[in-house]
Amino acid sequence: MRRERAAQILLVGFMAWVFYAALGPAPEGPEVPHLDKLMHALCWGFMAALCLAAYPGKWRIALGVSAVHGGLTEVMQGTLVQGRSAEWLDWAADLLGAVIVVAGVSWARRRQESAA
Repeated sequence: MRRERAAQILLVGFMAWVFYAALGPAPEGPEVPHLDKLMHALCWGFMAALCLAAYPGKWRIALGVSAVHGGLTEVMQGTLVQGRSAEWLDWAADLLGAVIVVAGVSWARRRQESAA
């Protein structure tokens, strides 16, 4: 139970940090093709992993939280933030990262259970 509570606290903190980072000014630096999409997939994949740690076995929660958070982030970037725009491909990258993590964790758990 302590592990789940710690994961829940980390999850809320991470979600808040992602909102903060996404709603601030766009990062400066060299333009690397598709790096933005990779970063989206990694961030929301990590978010899904934290959800699975906070709520073990609840893959629907992990996907739902990642989908809603990613969608809200894009809507807010498109409506509330100057210099940022909503990109639905970013949201697709968020979902892809979450799906990959959830599928990977599910596969690993099934494999571990069948080996036991």
